[in-house]
Order: sequence, then structure tokens, then C-alpha cells
Amino acid sequence: MRTRVRHGLAAVVTVSALSLTAACGGGDAADTTKKGADKPAAGQTTSAAPAPATPLTAAQMKAATLELKDLPSGWKTSTGPDTPNPTADKPECQPLAGIVAKKINGATMGPSAHFERGNAESVLSTDVFTYPAAGATDFVKALGTSLDTCKGFAADLQGMKMTVTAERLTGPKAGEESHAFRLKMKLAQMSMNIESNMMVVRQGTGVAKIVHVPANASGHKDFDALAKLAADKFVKGAQS
Repeated sequence: MRTRVRHGLAAVVTVSALSLTAACGGGDAADTTKKGADKPAAGQTTSAAPAPATPLTAAQMKAATLELKDLPSGWKTSTGPDTPNPTADKPECQPLAGIVAKKINGATMGPSAHFERGNAESVLSTDVFTYPAAGATDFVKALGTSLDTCKGFAADLQGMKMTVTAERLTGPKAGEESHAFRLKMKLAQMSMNIESNMMVVRQGTGVAKIVHVPANASGHKDFDALAKLAADKFVKGAQS
């Protein structure tokens, strides 16, 4: 029972996501009332407006998803639960609470990948999803703000109360922007404490969420290498 609940807790925070960033453009408006204002010569065309950002395609999301062959020996594929979106008891913590769900609100989800070592003693998961318009930028910005302002929150996990605190990590840099952090989850009813290393990466119109739950504290040292493997695969796929 302990192993199953621990696996469920670990997988609760195993989401990887792809989102979108909006293209920006524009400049000062021309003063059309001013005499002598420049006009295009006959037959000359003005530069076109930048194309709007588009969501990642299904093929890009598949290419961006981690596979067993990408990992060191000792890992095997596993399955993750369909976890609903929890609600934090503090509004500034909702981006952190929402990121643990299987489906990210407002996003189009891509493939997910779940791996384990031993009897679910160590867990690694990635999920990929995409947003329209400025969704990716907004998602990553809100997460960063939550990491800076949220001191901890409580949420319900399948009928059991869970308390969560977060701390930033100096994980590997990847993509156009990224956040590495650790969620410390406490489930008092089961006398369990889980520490989950996470990394969220944005590349163009996509975001990936990478989660690593080690078997014990000594396993935290593996996070950087595993996160880099997953992040590099994601960035390459998002750019394909």
C-alpha cells in the first residue's frame, strides 16, 4: 500500500508541458497628417507583419517526448494516474498546484511518458502540451511568480490532505526559459514525505514539464543529468 500511494504521489506531479508564445510586433504609428511623410514608391511593398505563433503539431510533440531508449540502463516504462487539477488554499500557489495535474487547464496535451527504476522506487515522468497565442509565456511567467511568492499550500489528494512547499533549484538551463524547483509533499495520514525534483522548460511555442522522484535523498544528485536528457529531447522536438 505504501509503495502504491508513494507511486501515486510521485506521479501526481509528473506532468510535462508545451505551450505557446505570442509573436510581438509593432512600432510608433506614423503621423499621417504631417506634410512630407514618407510613402512607399509605386510598386514597392511594405514588410509583412510577423506570422502569429502557432501551437506545436502532434508530430512535434511526439518528437519532443522522452523515450526509454533515451535513458540510462535500469529504467523501465510505467503508467501514470489520471490526476485531477487540485485547488490550492492560497491563490498565489495555484500555478504550483495546477502543474501537478495530469491535464493542464487550457492546454492541448501531447504525449506523456512515465518511467521507473526498481519497484517504483525512483520515478521519472515527462508530459508535453501546447497553448494558443501567448499561453506558453503566460504559463511559465505565472509559475515563476508562484515560486517567488508561494510559501506553501494545502490540497486534497484523493481524499487525503497534502501539504506542499516549494524551493528553487539551480538545475540545468534549457530552452528559451526554464525553472527548476523541488516540491516537498507531506501526507500526514500516511506518515509520508515525498521530495520531487521538477523542471519546466519553454522553447518557442512549447513547454515541457520534467519530474524526478528519487528513491531517497542521495538520489537527488541524478536530477540534473536526467532533466538535461529530457530537456534536450524536448527542445530538439519542438524545433523540428
